[in-house]
Amino acid sequence: MIACPICEDTGVFKLPSMFAIKGSSGSLPIDPSQTVDVAALGKKIVDYVQNNFDNVGADFAEEALKMHFGVTEPRSIRGVSTPKEEETLKAEGIRFFKFPFSSEPSDPEAS
Repeated sequence: MIACPICEDTGVFKLPSMFAIKGSSGSLPIDPSQTVDVAALGKKIVDYVQNNFDNVGADFAEEALKMHFGVTEPRSIRGVSTPKEEETLKAEGIRFFKFPFSSEPSDPEAS
């Protein structure tokens, strides 16, 4: 069985890479020398989540369950949960994503 080396989640799945997708005869070839700035991409993702998801803090699992059972309207939320709460969410079939890093802005003066 395969598990994520960061969060130990076993709910991993395969995503097709761009190299596995056959392009049309008029498409441009993929340039493997192009690199992706992973840090900049990570910052964009964190910024998007902070600006577009409701921060429910420690009530993440409770809010996710309420939405799942139709008690509240579905919306994008972010927050924290315990491993036990995560197991409950998985058992109920609720999909969620754990960031391997903090989504809260860092304080440059704190370092």
